[in-house]
Amino acid sequence: MNRRTFLQAGLVPAFSIPNGRILTVRGAIRPDELGVCLPHEHLFSNFGLDPADPPVYDTQRLLREVLRYVNSVKYLGANAIADCTTQYFGRAPELLKRISEGTGVHIITNTGYYGAAEGRYVPAHVNDESAGRIASRWVAEFHAGIGASGIRPGFIKLGVDGGPLKPVDEKMIRAAAIAHRQTGLTIAVHTGDNPEAVRRQLALLAEEGVEPEAWIWVHANNCRDEGALLEAVRAGAWLSFDGIAPENVERHRALVQMMKTEGRLGQVLLSHDGNSFRANGTRPLKPYTALFTHFLPALEKSGFARRELQRLTGENPARAFTLRARVTGI
Repeated sequence: MNRRTFLQAGLVPAFSIPNGRILTVRGAIRPDELGVCLPHEHLFSNFGLDPADPPVYDTQRLLREVLRYVNSVKYLGANAIADCTTQYFGRAPELLKRISEGTGVHIITNTGYYGAAEGRYVPAHVNDESAGRIASRWVAEFHAGIGASGIRPGFIKLGVDGGPLKPVDEKMIRAAAIAHRQTGLTIAVHTGDNPEAVRRQLALLAEEGVEPEAWIWVHANNCRDEGALLEAVRAGAWLSFDGIAPENVERHRALVQMMKTEGRLGQVLLSHDGNSFRANGTRPLKPYTALFTHFLPALEKSGFARRELQRLTGENPARAFTLRARVTGI
């Protein structure tokens, strides 16, 4: 961590990190309580519509449709969902809590800003504020809760576009590193098929004293450079293969097999990037059931043991979201 960033971080109020716990919308739980978890889904969002915080939803319809759908996913075997809808494109923690209470499914929400989509959902203050000041906003949500809800985020969600990282992206990555050091929240970054951006993000985290295991390569399944995937996983990063659908089972199976051959099955996360209420219900449902109906049976058929499937769907997400500052020191 450079001197300037260290001084900025010092402006953030200190508090005790609840190490060894996972923060859900209903409070902190032990890792062994999480169960089978989908680590990258959207229960609802306004993505594609204008940025808004707080968002405006047809709440009655949203709850009716999402409760029914989440119950169907629970029936298939899901016990927990990490909701990746960020502030300004539809995050609504109170609704997530009502859905969690209504279904019994653990739900994890996030702090952070989504910098992809050409920065459409990045608030204007990011351009003028330092990384330390941005981090203090996210740390405040962790400490006091999101708005007046009292609900605390369980991870940091960011997003970057294709090509080299923009200065604003680098600033937010540094902010996430500062916030991680303060909170132990894992950093999940929508990156996709962009190995150059992966290397730069890991370099920025290293400069800030944060280990790669605090970082998730979101949409790593879209990367066609197997060497880049192996480079990141060997460094210690998490790879999220989160585009699972019936039509791409073999592609995802091959990715997981590659990680198994590499001895890195313990760094793999599996999900769909689904959405049960898209753009305030104006777009069709994007399902998040294929893991159970298609993918896990395909893995088992190809020789994966039940113990390995449990690791992929339960143990790995629990380790990924357990609060722990993974730092190298100042």
